[in-house]
Amino acid sequence: MNITDAPSKKDQVRNYLLTELQSGKYPPGTMFLSENVIFRELGICKNTVREALSSLVSDGLLERVRGKGTFVLEPRPERNGNALGVVHFICANPWRTGEGDPFISGLLQGLHAALDPFQWRICMDFAEFNQHAVKDTEDILRNIRPGECAVLAGFNYSREITDLYRHAGIRIVTVGQPEDESIPYVDTNYFAGSYDAVSRLIANGHRSIALVDRRGPHFPSCEKRRRGYLKALADHGIVPDARLIAQYSGIELAEGEKIWDELNDYGVDFSAVLIYGDLPVLGFLKRAMAANRSIPRDLSVIACCGTPLLIAERLVDRILPDLTELGSAAGNLIRQHPLPPAPADQILMPCRTIPGETVAQLSLSHNEFHIVQMENL
Repeated sequence: MNITDAPSKKDQVRNYLLTELQSGKYPPGTMFLSENVIFRELGICKNTVREALSSLVSDGLLERVRGKGTFVLEPRPERNGNALGVVHFICANPWRTGEGDPFISGLLQGLHAALDPFQWRICMDFAEFNQHAVKDTEDILRNIRPGECAVLAGFNYSREITDLYRHAGIRIVTVGQPEDESIPYVDTNYFAGSYDAVSRLIANGHRSIALVDRRGPHFPSCEKRRRGYLKALADHGIVPDARLIAQYSGIELAEGEKIWDELNDYGVDFSAVLIYGDLPVLGFLKRAMAANRSIPRDLSVIACCGTPLLIAERLVDRILPDLTELGSAAGNLIRQHPLPPAPADQILMPCRTIPGETVAQLSLSHNEFHIVQMENL
């Protein structure tokens, strides 16, 4: 087929692609023809091919997934008054973050629980929250029709990103506190979770407690954990020691190992630690055990992470968000507001406490810590 001399090239390419879609060769969920394949078959410039594909993406027939290709979508249902809505669930690409990441699946489960009974449809859109963030957001907005809305999940969304949705007239709710405080959001009450965890450590006799957290895209949650930690110390008459507050950047074992070295370089002894992240926790505890600090006899540990962890055959005590409840709260919030929610719509969900075997009860005698018994949180 050669249509290079046709007067309306984009429309002819679009009609050709529609014919291919209707042929049954590409069921929903399968990969569609790539730009290069269409270019070779039709002998037409790639810009025209790209425009034709983009028009089908805008119509909700195709979806582009960065790094994967273009995929065929189920036909969108027609809206039926207020009985049916469409929400775009926007998150990091699970093929990049790890298909076993419980964050996305937990939130989706909650969204379905909140929206399925009301016949709302959930569309997943993937965005990279790095140098491609604005471009990905602009691509996503082309796929959102008037009257549809979006739940943005998992990052400290910048005002630059949320402004793009606002200017496009798209209602949004974020999971996690956004930079723009006027955006409605649901989040975990990390302040209360940190406060309760530190208070329990203090109740078990610990006076010197370290806090290890991650800096970067989750800064609001990091700040709330730090404030909860400091408030718990203050309320129990303990003067905070800045040398026991540490931050790391990555999410690897090595980050936890480096933090262990950093804390010990100060020469301040500590009997307990509240630490964020699964791999950094394991790296931290690996280095602790190599230094002959047994868990929990010499060092009590509470982790802020969703992954169950074992160290020296002991289950690590954890505090973590209830992801399903977060997703359900986000779904209810965006469904219950036919108009943009008010800025006051900010929902904080409690942390879950998962008891383990890594917290010891201490008795202070002669300025030394002595183990008197084991006690789970």
